[in-house]
Amino acid sequence: MSPVNDEPQLLYLEPDDEITSVIRRLRGADAGRVVLVAPGRSRATSSVVALRLLQRAAMETGRSVALVADASTRSLAGEAGIAAFASVADATSPTPSPAEPMTPTRAPIHVVRGAGGARQQPSKPIVATDGMEETVAVHLPPPVKPGASGRRWRRAPRLPRWPWLVALLVVALAAGAALLPGATVRITPTTVPVGPRSYPVEVGIAGHLADQLQATKPGTATGQQPELVPATGVVTFFNRSIGSVEIPMGTKVSVGGTIFFTTTKKITVPGGAFFGDPGQKDVDVVAVEGGTAGNVAAGAIDTIDDPNLRFNRQVTNAQPTSGGLEIPHSLIQQADIDAVVAAIQADLQQRLNAALTAEPDRLYVAAPATEVPTIDIPADLLGKVDAPTFELSGTLTFDRAYASRGDVEASARSSLLADAAAVPAGNAILEDSITVDAGPPITVGDQIQVQASVTALAAATIDEAQVRNLVAGRTVEEARAALADRGEIEVELWPSWLDRLPRLAFRISVDTVAPPAASASPSP
Repeated sequence: MSPVNDEPQLLYLEPDDEITSVIRRLRGADAGRVVLVAPGRSRATSSVVALRLLQRAAMETGRSVALVADASTRSLAGEAGIAAFASVADATSPTPSPAEPMTPTRAPIHVVRGAGGARQQPSKPIVATDGMEETVAVHLPPPVKPGASGRRWRRAPRLPRWPWLVALLVVALAAGAALLPGATVRITPTTVPVGPRSYPVEVGIAGHLADQLQATKPGTATGQQPELVPATGVVTFFNRSIGSVEIPMGTKVSVGGTIFFTTTKKITVPGGAFFGDPGQKDVDVVAVEGGTAGNVAAGAIDTIDDPNLRFNRQVTNAQPTSGGLEIPHSLIQQADIDAVVAAIQADLQQRLNAALTAEPDRLYVAAPATEVPTIDIPADLLGKVDAPTFELSGTLTFDRAYASRGDVEASARSSLLADAAAVPAGNAILEDSITVDAGPPITVGDQIQVQASVTALAAATIDEAQVRNLVAGRTVEEARAALADRGEIEVELWPSWLDRLPRLAFRISVDTVAPPAASASPSP
């Protein structure tokens, strides 16, 4: 992660910290400059190789690293290229000045035995060094056996003892620091909802999506139009008058005034005998209405419906009438056409939606009024008979401008972060909790404007130095009570049998735990 804070951040090391854990804490720091405070000698700072790995990790993450340690560790830090200081105050001052690395007071001695004159080395210029790399060769005369000459063994000069005492003192201090009590305070800050806050967002048109969609759907005629064929038959008119009577074509006869038939031609019925049988005449008739209702039994037709012909006259059918039929035919109704039109519109809309959602990062403007499907419906389709199926086709042409959803959300997030009135005092927005609900985009000139609704969570800001000073020397219960307004508090003591936190603030580690992921609910 990239550093986000220009203030130096202190990381306190434990004696048994490995270099891998220190590098991991360094990469997780929020500051661009990190100061490591070492308790004497720790595993992580006990070698130049480890410190060089630490320096490399700092450079890879774009941070600078400094070390507060004893003189011996500062010397190793100097070899690794890490700035080293004798105190936290020096390391965190506005103009830090690294302490001089510790150098040995004399060069290591390499003893060479043998004749000084025979093994004399050519003189070399003395090169200025830091006292850690130069080796001084001291030539001693070879030993002489007793009686061989008057010479005696020459003892090498004794090295001073105070550097060893210093080293022992440093080790003792490191051991004492390692045994100092320590504590870790973990704070999970309390969160409060922020928003929803509404911000107008204006971004450039990222592009256009244009296409022409086509769809064809079949339809079925659900209407029925029956063909009614009228029944036919023969009726006999009886004339009981003496004189003959003329029956015009189209004269109506019926079955008791319910089912009507008409004569198909004009006939003349002769008169009957005065005291004998009536005159009679047959004529073809056809049912007035088609269908099977006109198929009546023999003798069913018994009524002459023309009142002028009823006197002394009768009618009947000696044989049943027949031929009345109802032949069904398919009929295309308006509901059939509407169903196919709706299917075409749904298909085109579904394909349009698929095209508009294929790229989730795009926010499309609303459809213009002209973006409607065009469906060709033949003029003679409605009421068409004997066409059990039919087919219709439709076309949808669209051209939509769109904006980048990422640009809109980034602008809305920036607006919320810059809105000081949105966050309660002493709190900071948790950027991972920000959600943006983009409203319908509209085109304004060559820009797209969106009204964005933004919600988030905010958590209390934790000042680690203030927390250390506030809880130093307190019991666990007192520390929790003092920090109760900051969130959920956990305190871990080392050793565990201690009854209170250390009085030395630098022995207290403060960890801020990210609140659990939660959706930001609107504030009242």
